[in-house]
Amino acid sequence: MDFSKNKVQGDLSSKWGSCEKLQLLRMAGNSVNGNIPGEIFHLKQLQKLDLSSNQLSGTIPSQIGYSLNLYSLNLGGNKLSGKIPIEIGKLSNLQYLDLSMNMLLGEIPIQIRDCSNLLSLNLSNNHLNGTIPFQIGSLATLQILLDLSYNSFSGEIPATIGHLLNLISLNISNNNLSDSIPDEINGMLSLSNLNLSYNHLEGKIPKGGIFKSNSSTSLDLSNNQGLCGDFKGLKPCSVSLSQPNGDGSDKESVVIPIVASLGGALFLLLIFVGIFFLCYKKNSRPSRLKVSSVKIPNPFSVLYFNGRVIYEDIIEATNNFDDKYFIGGGAFGNVYKAQLKGGQMLAVKKLKYDDESLVIDSIKTFENEVKSITETRHRNIVKFYGFCFAGIHTFLVYEYMDKGSLADMLIDDMKSIELDWVKRVEIVTGVASALSYMHHDCSPLLIHRDISSKNILLSSNLEAHVSDFGTARFLKPNSPIWTSFAGTYGYAAPELAYTMAVTEKCDVFSFGVLAFEILTGKHPGDLVSDIQASNVQKIDLKEILDPRLPSPPNNVLNELEMVENLAVSCLHTNPQSRPTMRSISQLLIKM
Repeated sequence: MDFSKNKVQGDLSSKWGSCEKLQLLRMAGNSVNGNIPGEIFHLKQLQKLDLSSNQLSGTIPSQIGYSLNLYSLNLGGNKLSGKIPIEIGKLSNLQYLDLSMNMLLGEIPIQIRDCSNLLSLNLSNNHLNGTIPFQIGSLATLQILLDLSYNSFSGEIPATIGHLLNLISLNISNNNLSDSIPDEINGMLSLSNLNLSYNHLEGKIPKGGIFKSNSSTSLDLSNNQGLCGDFKGLKPCSVSLSQPNGDGSDKESVVIPIVASLGGALFLLLIFVGIFFLCYKKNSRPSRLKVSSVKIPNPFSVLYFNGRVIYEDIIEATNNFDDKYFIGGGAFGNVYKAQLKGGQMLAVKKLKYDDESLVIDSIKTFENEVKSITETRHRNIVKFYGFCFAGIHTFLVYEYMDKGSLADMLIDDMKSIELDWVKRVEIVTGVASALSYMHHDCSPLLIHRDISSKNILLSSNLEAHVSDFGTARFLKPNSPIWTSFAGTYGYAAPELAYTMAVTEKCDVFSFGVLAFEILTGKHPGDLVSDIQASNVQKIDLKEILDPRLPSPPNNVLNELEMVENLAVSCLHTNPQSRPTMRSISQLLIKM
């Protein structure tokens, strides 16, 4: 039974306890008030119960321990008070527990350790206090989330939390925790999102695991006055610059890294400049661009693969960029299909020079795309072969994608049938993998800023490839980009309406929209608006699935539900509440 996101009012009747065969009950996003009747938890076949985002009050009934088959329980976003009942430990099949945004009091019961199948635990935004029980380290299956933020926990972070080896996201921010950060967190190799901010932690930060990269945007240690270490926003643990010793070693320790950094930056700059001007200037640029007329005597080879491909080959293959080879375009460039003499298929993106007002912007976009794409190497990012910088024949050369864009596939009723449910899950997984690589494995991290179905290209076997890096930007550690709007309306994150501060969370939001588009077969505009307006965490999957495809089998339906859940989490209005692309990618890969 599901009547979520309606205008249902009144008390929750105890008569629900008579529905003996009820397996799923969802009432999320209504105005249901009163207490939760204990009779509901006597339903022996109940597996999912979602009463979130209502106005329920009172305590959580102790009868909760009778729902032995319950594997998903969401009571978040209500006005529940009192303590978490110790009987919750009897729910050994429970996988998802969300009691967030209530008024719960007291300590976390140690019986929580007996919920031995928990994947996600969210107790945030309550009035819980006491210490974090060391027994929480017994929840070895925790994988998606452990969120204890915005409570009143005190004492130290238990070292046993390091036993949660599969955990991806840990948030203990906004509490009264003290003492040092346990070194055991270093061993949590799956951890990709850690927030310990707004506590009273002190001492040195650990050096391994998630702490080893000062560039991590998924690590927040801010507002802990006693913490020190080599991390932006923290004071150094020992300051010796003002008192160098006699042999000048302190000075060297400062100068050498600076010189090395400057030297490395200069070296990379020289490499890029050298590559940039190697292109044979067969055609001079328009005079209004004021480009030097320096002549380069040797022909330039745009790229190397299966032999030497030169500038003239591209011009000949496209018949000087004749319209019959045109396969797509945008504001700053058109894309042409080029088949070389050896049979190799290429996609050539040629900058536009027919609109004088766009010429300078086109050059900037071109330069930015070259800088961005040459830094990436991933199977789900379109392969870049090279570029030519030659006036009106300035172009970039990419691997040709037989199936075109995902947008074109989805909008065509016949082509969309090729994208069966298994393929669609694979496409979502591929895009997530590419974004995870860009956000977490590139240094500095790379933000795409225009994730949409038109920028996802499909190969002959329908493998997804992220394309069009003209708006992409590198992001320095803990420093958002302040820039004018870039992207596609309908995919852009809501915070861009009131701030031009761009972070990787903007890509996460766009990914959520894209994931729903892949599920529904069309742009999910109204659905996204509804999710944000009502702050729902769950929707009826079968109601939104693309009706052009047959119903998915149960095993695939479970995977689609995972995609749906992740997509919803990506659409949080608050950017910091969105998951990281690494955590999303890891969950999808493990399905």
